Amino acid sequence: MKKILVIGAARSGIAATKLLLKNGYNVILTDTKNKEEILNNFPELNDLEENHSKSLELILGEQVNPDVLDEIDTIVISPGIPETIPIIVEADKRNLPVLSELEIAYELSHTPFLAITGTNGKTTTTTLTGEIFEEADLNTYVVGNIGEAISNYVTKANEDSVFIAEVGSFQLDRTKDFKPKGAVILNITPDHLDRHKTMENYINAKAKIFANQNDDDYLILNIDDPIVKKLTDNQDVNHYWLSTEGKVDNGAYYENGVLYLNVNGEALQILNKDELGIKGIHNIQNALAAALLAYLYGIDLEVIQKVLKEFKGVEHRQEFVTQKDGVRYINDSKGTNTDASIIALNAMETPTILIAGGYDKKEDYDKFSKKIKEVAKEVILLGQTKEDIKKSLEENGYNDYKLVDSFEEAVELAMEDAVVGDTVLLSPACASWDMFDNYETRGKLFKKLVLEK
Repeated sequence: MKKILVIGAARSGIAATKLLLKNGYNVILTDTKNKEEILNNFPELNDLEENHSKSLELILGEQVNPDVLDEIDTIVISPGIPETIPIIVEADKRNLPVLSELEIAYELSHTPFLAITGTNGKTTTTTLTGEIFEEADLNTYVVGNIGEAISNYVTKANEDSVFIAEVGSFQLDRTKDFKPKGAVILNITPDHLDRHKTMENYINAKAKIFANQNDDDYLILNIDDPIVKKLTDNQDVNHYWLSTEGKVDNGAYYENGVLYLNVNGEALQILNKDELGIKGIHNIQNALAAALLAYLYGIDLEVIQKVLKEFKGVEHRQEFVTQKDGVRYINDSKGTNTDASIIALNAMETPTILIAGGYDKKEDYDKFSKKIKEVAKEVILLGQTKEDIKKSLEENGYNDYKLVDSFEEAVELAMEDAVVGDTVLLSPACASWDMFDNYETRGKLFKKLVLEK
């Protein structure tokens, strides 16, 4: 048997390696980090190496030589790995399969998938959907970009279980046969263009969520988003619509303060907007998506209604941290692109000090700067993008910004400048990878610094 090369010894790479070894594959696991660094976060690597000494090979602390491709027939690539590294370039030249952990988990699983994607809102929608399924007493696994690699649960789940998976463009782009029972595309706005290079590539990656679906499956699309609306123009797929702007004939919609399901000509009232546990028009869209996804799967409306009333949101997404000395602190570390942070700014009802900046994904900051000028009394900028955001702010006539060199300095300065009645909002509009492993680590540090001061 030839070997499978797994690139990236982090959350998804370690999980994929475990799953492949359990299924009898020979694996080469490689990462540019050295073994000691990896063991700090994944001590189970030692057990893997000891228990699978004949079927697992480690190449750590260096870029793997493309010559290794002579030994393997498939590559599994972790989402954070650049596709410009020599081994991937050479693999593509040889037409070797380069697959995501999502694809591997799907191929080795017998469990139905419900997959949710979109530039914004997918974490809230995924979490909310999972809560509905758990309330319905289904054996539910909430997995994917939301925090847990799917591969960790493939051997635990069965045909009667269900995977509720948040999936991103990096994972979808490297799928081949992935076919979820139900899929949702919430919205598509510019993001990850440092990786995908063009909007067309980004859109095509998102659209792979339904590329293999048939009449037994269903796709939920946001008709209010002009890009999403056009996705099925040239493809016959069993789809339903979402709208927060008025009635749709087949799907879910919001009208005159009420959320509705309208499936196969039967309109059902879900609940009034004021009954919804999460607030804001964007969360009405998320609730409609979760409700429709669950209803099409066969979950009773009463169960859906109960969870929609009780669900209060997710960590790192407009999360209330505390009120201290008359100042509110909001953690929106999940705001990793400009559209997400604009949504957060739209939700602010008091004078706001914004902490923004981070890893450079090659976004345009013009719309973000205009919203800052409209809402924020002060902006504290940090990370790779601070000079680019500063330039955009100045071009839009906004000069109430300060530049800092560290995250700790940013939080301390915001707390010093805030007065009674203000809100300090962490919503970076950028990924975290220049300073942190992920947005969760960034959000947790923000909360720690605020609560400990």
